[in-house]
Amino acid sequence: MKSTKKTVTVAEAAALIASKNSIALFAHTNPDGDTLGASVALAVALRNMRKSVSVFCDTPVGDKLLANFTELGEIKGTFDGKYDFMIAVDCGDLSRLGTFSPVYDRFAETLTVDHHGGSYYSKYNLVTNYASTCQMVYEILKELRLTIDKDIATYLYMGLCTDTGNFSHNNTDKNAFLMAADMWQYGAQTEKVNRVFFKDTTLVETQLLGRAISNLRSYFDGRLIVMYLTQADLKEFGATLNETSGIVQTAINVDTALAGVMLTEYSPNVYKISMRGKDFDVRNVCNQFGGGGHKFASGCMIGGFLEDVIEKIVRAVGFEL
Repeated sequence: MKSTKKTVTVAEAAALIASKNSIALFAHTNPDGDTLGASVALAVALRNMRKSVSVFCDTPVGDKLLANFTELGEIKGTFDGKYDFMIAVDCGDLSRLGTFSPVYDRFAETLTVDHHGGSYYSKYNLVTNYASTCQMVYEILKELRLTIDKDIATYLYMGLCTDTGNFSHNNTDKNAFLMAADMWQYGAQTEKVNRVFFKDTTLVETQLLGRAISNLRSYFDGRLIVMYLTQADLKEFGATLNETSGIVQTAINVDTALAGVMLTEYSPNVYKISMRGKDFDVRNVCNQFGGGGHKFASGCMIGGFLEDVIEKIVRAVGFEL
């Protein structure tokens, strides 16, 4: 654990980064568009400053993203090298670094850049309540007076677009739209990001969605919709965990739903839980199980047999409804 923890401003974070020569960036486990976009945009920009930068994530990105965004292929799944500085990007707490948590926690010079308003686990902490961490990275790059080319703009737009649900979530504000306009001016491939994250689907993803729909359960007169996939389901279709990421949206899209929940068996009898809410605080529910995230989009991990895990979720959500 860090002996001292300090809150820093964007200017102070930028100065810290500028003073380092070799930097390790960490995207959170089971990465989404924001952690990937923010990490890679920052990495590309800092390499343009002639800094040595590596990005680490303990979960594979997935073939669809790798086929469309070249720089994602440079993310490493095994830690190596020596660094002056480590930055946790879009990680609300230490556990979000997954298997890299011990490596990060032992290191002295660390910085959190996160928009969840979460815990302070680094020596330096830049934490806000922005719509996306990519907005924070954009501010850091402006503070460093770095040129933003179309590749950097594309990755920054990736995080902004995905964490606002393609500008449909209630965290979408004036600042989100203004940044989106900036990214367009810099040449961001906005159509490509929208297509890959919100339109394109592989055959395996479609098969998984069908299985999850067949497993759908309704509680409290349709106010809670639960869907699930087991490891057997993933094995049957040759799927990875990343290919289940968007399914929870189907649950919350049910017109009566206030809470939509997707359970995916991460390892034997351990379930990754994704929750979405409509004017319903799912973060409060996930906090009860050691998770967190956004008020209307959160997640956690719960161990146990499938029916027991579902029962825990139904009880916790029901108490809040």
